[in-house]
Amino acid sequence: MMILIGAALAAGTGLLVWISRQSGMASRIFDGIAVAAAFLFFVTAADALAQTLLHDTVFMTEVHRVLANPVFLTSGAYLGPYVMARIAVLPVYLFGPK
Repeated sequence: MMILIGAALAAGTGLLVWISRQSGMASRIFDGIAVAAAFLFFVTAADALAQTLLHDTVFMTEVHRVLANPVFLTSGAYLGPYVMARIAVLPVYLFGPK
């Protein structure tokens, strides 16, 4: 399973890098989606933490509610390849021709 997840992450990363290099507009769209995904990801996590504190429950019993949240899963699934793609092209921007 880990190999399949790693392969999917690598494929998604490669696809994002390739499409971003082909079109500046696509790159900006990917950036906008990442901003929305990060916002939703952190709001979902913060809501779960707040609910845990407000209801005085043990976080370990509440963590599955967060992990099963489709918004949390979807936004996290996008952020993984997006962040990897940004890290992958970072050396080009730092050390490439100016």
